[in-house]
Amino acid sequence: MQPLVTTCIRRPFHWGIVIIADARSGSQIPDVDPEKAVSSNEHGIVALIRHAQDIDSFEGEFDWAEAQVLVRLLTRPEPPSTNRREVFRGRLMIASGRISIGDADGEVVHPAHEGWNELIVTVASNVAVSNLSREELRIDLIPAG
Repeated sequence: MQPLVTTCIRRPFHWGIVIIADARSGSQIPDVDPEKAVSSNEHGIVALIRHAQDIDSFEGEFDWAEAQVLVRLLTRPEPPSTNRREVFRGRLMIASGRISIGDADGEVVHPAHEGWNELIVTVASNVAVSNLSREELRIDLIPAG
């Protein structure tokens, strides 16, 4: 299925989280539960992601660890894939029709369906269930009636 819009963000996440919320109401996000891959409420989610300091050493020259977030706006859910594993499914109210994806260091605004969106967060199927510091997340937004 062809997504309506796709955004890929690849950068260091110095807070170890990525926040997804209505672009106008981001202050209503849930508190982070460090035991869960995704914390949520009807206004937004906070997903744990690879922390920028998750590197072997700070000695000498080094690069911060990067993570990737791929966001897709879809018209309907995709069939399950053996290459992906779902880690969260929930509903978000996106009254503005735009979501903000990022953290305290920066954010990207991405189109969403105006009103209720079903939000599905997946990771590669070979990522261990116990690994909450994922290097890559895919977030699909689908209209929720």
